[in-house]
Amino acid sequence: MKTTQFQILEGKKPILFSAPHACLHKRPKLSTAYRQAEQFTDEIVKEICRLTNSWGIYLSSEIKYDPNYNEIERNEYKKSVQEICKRERIEQFIDIHGMALGSDYDLGIYYPTRFLRSRSFAQQVREKMDCGKLYGISVTLLRFLDNDEETLGEFVSGKMGIPSVQIEIARYIREDEVLRKSFVENMSNFINERFV
Repeated sequence: MKTTQFQILEGKKPILFSAPHACLHKRPKLSTAYRQAEQFTDEIVKEICRLTNSWGIYLSSEIKYDPNYNEIERNEYKKSVQEICKRERIEQFIDIHGMALGSDYDLGIYYPTRFLRSRSFAQQVREKMDCGKLYGISVTLLRFLDNDEETLGEFVSGKMGIPSVQIEIARYIREDEVLRKSFVENMSNFINERFV
């Protein structure tokens, strides 16, 4: 399904992948300047969904809000995530992001602070990423900051009780076709093992 802001990829497996920063967007409570797109996050979601028959959603046009942070009342993307999760009985949610420059690790896997099933899910994802061409990369588990901002992962786990993680991928992995393909393959193998 296509909308003016984002596209939804239909699937059969009860897992939803998301790329909310694939195009220009504005961040709330910060400057009114646009934030650059996180390149290749939409391609990663599309390819994983194709290989796993999972559900997907990704930003496909420039918007004046942040799909990850803005509250649901002013966030069509977050509303659609909620609708897909309810209608399709989604069991797990993975939000794909590009990592900020200057990080000390290659993949950052964030999970909601007070949701143990999300932490367990994050640990499982970490184990499956360290293989193939990505063997030996630095993968760090991190809790979301305990503040008044609600990410998509926190929204999905906190409001809907669905285990969720946010994966931040270093730019060099996203930009390198071989490494990006390895990430997609590792994630796809993990999902296909979990949901036969």
